[in-house]
Amino acid sequence: MVVPLLLSLSLAGVAPSGDAMWGNVGFGLYPMSSQKVAPNGLVYEPMFRLIGDVNVGSRDLYLFATSAYYTEKPKPGETTNKSQGSFDFTKRQYDFNIGGAFATGENTEARFWAYSQSNINRGTDLNKPSGYKDGFAGSLRHYFADEVVTHGYIGAGYYFTKELVDTNGQAYTPSFFAELNFSRPLGAGFHAYGQAILQGGRSEGIKEIDTQLGVTYKLNGGKKSTANLFLENDIGQEGNPERRRVLLEFRRSFQGS
Repeated sequence: MVVPLLLSLSLAGVAPSGDAMWGNVGFGLYPMSSQKVAPNGLVYEPMFRLIGDVNVGSRDLYLFATSAYYTEKPKPGETTNKSQGSFDFTKRQYDFNIGGAFATGENTEARFWAYSQSNINRGTDLNKPSGYKDGFAGSLRHYFADEVVTHGYIGAGYYFTKELVDTNGQAYTPSFFAELNFSRPLGAGFHAYGQAILQGGRSEGIKEIDTQLGVTYKLNGGKKSTANLFLENDIGQEGNPERRRVLLEFRRSFQGS
């Protein structure tokens, strides 16, 4: 499973000018039956997620940290907590990235980060959560210059170390990846949104294509809060299965000096 690269300031990831702190927080609900692969290779049904994205610096040089916390819908006798009643869920996965970025041109930047994916579902064992993936990666991005018609970027990068897990739950050594992100206005506060990440393996070629497509809506006519409806697809290659999820998410962006 490709490490999620959560976005800065807006869904398009465009950094503000001047020295600042910026980012967003969000709450996402998976309202339909869906599948996601945990870092230990086990498939689970996500219930909701919490995300955070903090950036500190300037357009030319900044540090960033992103996180995503996933919960799982309960399974009777396996991952359930009777004390929570109808609001039962279990802790499942925590992803964290930390790194830095610097401008290499007017609309281009280089990024380097360390990543970790932790399996925090203990199931019936209260003491021994298992499964962990981490490593180090870098990329180059080109941001689209037309901020009126299109927000977004195109990029390519490489995972220098460690492991990821594919849609079949098997660990592999990642290598190159390519990414595309865009947002286009539809009118009346709505935007079409899309993201795609093509992930390669060190010796297997293309391992996975992850996409997130949907619409976003600016709440109260402002720029800080959005309601988002996405269809997420983790498309396995070489005969591996496809994992689909519908995500309803609310995000709130922030910026300060």
